[in-house]
Amino acid sequence: MNEIAPPCIIWNLDPTITLWSMNVRWYGLLFGLGIILGHTLLSWQIARAGYPENTDIRLTWALALGMLIGAFTGHRVFYAWDQVAANPWAAFNLKGPIVGLSSHGAAVGILLALYVYHKWSRIPFLDLADRITFGTTLVAFFVRLGNLANSEIVGKTTSVPWALCLTHHDRTGLVPRHPVQIYEALLSLVVLGLLFWADRRHGGEQRPRGMLLALFASSYFGLRIVAEFFKEPMVFSADSPLSIGQILSLPFFLAGVILLRQTWPGNIRRSAE
Repeated sequence: MNEIAPPCIIWNLDPTITLWSMNVRWYGLLFGLGIILGHTLLSWQIARAGYPENTDIRLTWALALGMLIGAFTGHRVFYAWDQVAANPWAAFNLKGPIVGLSSHGAAVGILLALYVYHKWSRIPFLDLADRITFGTTLVAFFVRLGNLANSEIVGKTTSVPWALCLTHHDRTGLVPRHPVQIYEALLSLVVLGLLFWADRRHGGEQRPRGMLLALFASSYFGLRIVAEFFKEPMVFSADSPLSIGQILSLPFFLAGVILLRQTWPGNIRRSAE
């Protein structure tokens, strides 16, 4: 008797594409596109502030380097701690058996790169942090599309009508899963919309310093905590009620909420009275 295939959208995109006789991964193309378009948004913010010429391109290079180093080492520290503890060099070994990039490690790397650039340029840290939120959110959107192209960071099994069957991940048969890569890509667009709204609503250059960083951290990582419930869980221990992603998102979310209470215009006015 023939088995009835579960209802799902078949996702069998080849992770590589051939361009001019070269095999290139969709992930790399989307990552690069995100950085280019993110730089465009950063240039808009830097030009509006009237900062010196080339501030945007220098800052983009610093952030891209910090993001890549943070994502590379963060994945090894957060998701393969036993191997790193046994051999600390594994956190930096390009040829090691540990593969993957961590978005939370990328966030730490971006903040460290931003701090170094702030000290070098003498531009206030919170002002720089506000201005990179637009581009950072856009990069996050394209990274999640790259994860979808790679059929990685997969969702839990489900019976929802929009479930995806990732043939490059589940090679033994069709397994309907939540398309969490799409969920997280969409939440990035929601956060980007919130940033544009808040920037316009509160006067652009007249907005309180640190407000956009606070809004980004509280909304993006808050939504990430929710999205993790739809993913195949990666946990520190079998009895942990939260996934690694939720635990790592929590400090960013709480810091964003605290900063938002201090920087949101209505709260500033009330505390001044």
